[in-house]
Amino acid sequence: MLKFDMENFIALSLSSKKALHVAKMSVALPVNILILGEIGVGKKTLAQEILQNSQSYEATEIEKLILNKQIDIQSFKSLILYNIDALINKKQFFENLKTLRIIATASQNYKDDLNTFPIKIRLEPLSERKEDLEELISIYIKEANKIYYSNKTAHDVEIDISKNGISLKQSIYKSILLSSITKNDIMDILYKYFISDLKSRDRSYKDLLDIFEIPLLKAFKERYKSQVQMANHLCINRMTLRKKLNSYYKVKKNV
Repeated sequence: MLKFDMENFIALSLSSKKALHVAKMSVALPVNILILGEIGVGKKTLAQEILQNSQSYEATEIEKLILNKQIDIQSFKSLILYNIDALINKKQFFENLKTLRIIATASQNYKDDLNTFPIKIRLEPLSERKEDLEELISIYIKEANKIYYSNKTAHDVEIDISKNGISLKQSIYKSILLSSITKNDIMDILYKYFISDLKSRDRSYKDLLDIFEIPLLKAFKERYKSQVQMANHLCINRMTLRKKLNSYYKVKKNV
């Protein structure tokens, strides 16, 4: 029995509502559907909502299995295929799958030269879907707060939507995780890092100074702004501070 709720796909903005409407109208149609968009915009989620009982694969994985005769395509009635723009031989690939219904995803610039997909759904980036973005931020903050026993709000986190939902979720989880870390946690992390690092090579105290000094100097720079104030609160000579800042800026680009 077909389901039409598609509750896992966030559609509060106008463009995503239109995309969801097309998807719902297409569920019962025996045609191939192509979902286009940047990484992390929800292509996989929407594809899985359209064909909820179908198996999903990376397109190149299926291509390889067909080439090596390790899969019986006739045993499938439908398939969800991710990233079809990575296929090596599109013409031969879709010829092998011509008896199946396909829901596929691809980047926003993919060209359907073979006219394999009568229906195309384009998902806009989160930067153009304000309502969806706000909802996703709320969802991810609630999830992260539950995991890390925190009580953060949208004002407490730094968000990154360079890769849409993928980087958004990572940035929120990272922000809340970092805000919940204690001094002992930091020391445990450093201890494990040093143990791992020393297994692969010999390191001196000087080699490891940047691990301490870069975050320390960044924090003091943000808090006190001027090098005079930084030097005073760090209780070090201004020339020494300037030398350290210049050294780390040139080498690490971090301060």
